[in-house]
Amino acid sequence: MQKENAYPQQSLLKSTGLHILPGALVTLGFILFKPLLDASGYPPLFAFLLAILFVDLPVMWGILLYEGWKKNGRLSLDGVVLFRDKLTWKRFLLVFIGAFVVAYLLIMLAAPLTNILTTSVFSRLPEWMFLEEQSQYQAYAKNVLIMVFTFQLVLTGVVLPWTEELYFRGYLLPRITRYGKWVPLIGGVLFGLYHSWQMFGFFSVFLLGVVLGYVVWKTRDIRLSISLHVAANAFARLAFLLAAIAM
Repeated sequence: MQKENAYPQQSLLKSTGLHILPGALVTLGFILFKPLLDASGYPPLFAFLLAILFVDLPVMWGILLYEGWKKNGRLSLDGVVLFRDKLTWKRFLLVFIGAFVVAYLLIMLAAPLTNILTTSVFSRLPEWMFLEEQSQYQAYAKNVLIMVFTFQLVLTGVVLPWTEELYFRGYLLPRITRYGKWVPLIGGVLFGLYHSWQMFGFFSVFLLGVVLGYVVWKTRDIRLSISLHVAANAFARLAFLLAAIAM
């Protein structure tokens, strides 16, 4: 296991900018794509997914591969995505189960705070920005919802969390390890700020980011946070798809 000072470091200002930039661009893309799709028969969620596909993923992969090109002279993540130690499968499974339960309980505890933010601070946001509000989907055809929710399951249930872990916990988090025990907390705050399209859910995202950051910081095994994030996202997205199929 590498020591804290063995990792290349970034200024906190640079790290903050690299956290916020992809999310800010996604939010802008979401807002711009939405009116273009209003007459298409697809829900606003589809506009958000297009913003993820054409803005968020290219930005994060672009930064990762650019850093790889600078370091290695080729499109490679060697020396860019860190925390590559490998736990034994027994320990991996135990940590995975424990972290998943802790993350679930923390997010449930944060639900009242999310409700407060939604009904007070962010109450003036248009209803279509609250993508997890199921009532907005009742106006759309079943086949459309199945297609969109399947797309969501693949994109934000698997591809996006995998990429986010490489970017946030594999690339950015190791570069602020000089802050020691504060690293997971700082990473959680910045991960919450990245989700600027859903700031009403800041506390839930923050807590998830803290758990993912802590697990990776302690174990140095990026596979753990990837597995946890994909499992959490895919589970939530699968629920939407099954609900649409059951309509």
